[in-house]
Amino acid sequence: MRGGRLRLTALAAAFAALTGAGSARAGDGGDAPLVDRREIVVPAKGAEVVRIDNLLGRIQIRGVARPGEIHIVAEKRASTPEALGRLRVHYTAFENGEVVVDTRVELGGRERSLPLAGSGIDLIVDVPPGVAVEAKTFGGDVSASGLRAGAKLETTGGRIGVSDVHGGVVTRQLRGGQRVAAVEGDVDLDGVEGDMDLRNLGGGRIDARVVDGSIRAEDLRSGLVRLVTTTGQIVLLGVIRPGSHYDLRSYAGDVRIVPTGDTAFELRARSATPIDTDMPLRSSRREGDWLRAEYVTRRAPPSRTRPALVELSSVLGGVSIQIQPRTAPAELR
Repeated sequence: MRGGRLRLTALAAAFAALTGAGSARAGDGGDAPLVDRREIVVPAKGAEVVRIDNLLGRIQIRGVARPGEIHIVAEKRASTPEALGRLRVHYTAFENGEVVVDTRVELGGRERSLPLAGSGIDLIVDVPPGVAVEAKTFGGDVSASGLRAGAKLETTGGRIGVSDVHGGVVTRQLRGGQRVAAVEGDVDLDGVEGDMDLRNLGGGRIDARVVDGSIRAEDLRSGLVRLVTTTGQIVLLGVIRPGSHYDLRSYAGDVRIVPTGDTAFELRARSATPIDTDMPLRSSRREGDWLRAEYVTRRAPPSRTRPALVELSSVLGGVSIQIQPRTAPAELR
């Protein structure tokens, strides 16, 4: 048992009653679905984690609410008033600081949490920035922004979006694609099908894995960066940080890094074709299938600075290392 429930019976009943009253047809067509949009603000004093489970549609989470309250907008859609009346949204708070928001559909006298063809519920949930968030959808998109205690997002067939989050970020996805930007904290991303777009990420560790999809990453500022795909390409742009470890691996796709700045690094590379690079590598040598080499900067680094380790691997594709040209400053006229 997660802890005793708070006395929120009236609030839960009020939210569960967001059904056909006030509904309207979306658009002018006769076949457009009925839409019922309602809002509620519920007390959340002492809330530490918010768990949202919506198998009927999308979830958008924003860290903009005032401390001690949660603002929920539920938009229900259905083809008939009867179907609209079977959709439910429940809110439950526990004394241990956990808050649960979930959607259900009434079938045969029982409420069930499952996707339903022709009907759906989309949720916008505004929480205090300092609470941790976990959210799960089936086919709907799920996004989180403005949070300061991390987020865990999971979906079967929707897209994942994360921006402006402090704390650890964990995602799990079957298909749909992911865009993660402006995160300060460890990042652990996992997907089966869909591309990943990663930008402006900090923290101690970035780990992104996808089976069928490409990974594009820019401005990653972590001690360990691991990007892995089976069939897609990997592209990394940005500064190679001294002392960091970059591990980029694709089985069938090309792997390419485009460093900016001038940072020394040790290279371990493996590919089906010769390494494509315009960087002057030193001490090149083969160790089995792997090429080992070093890139030394034009200006000697401080003696205590450990060079970065860059590992690039493509079993069936190519490996490329290209210096990003510096943009010339605009002339004043």
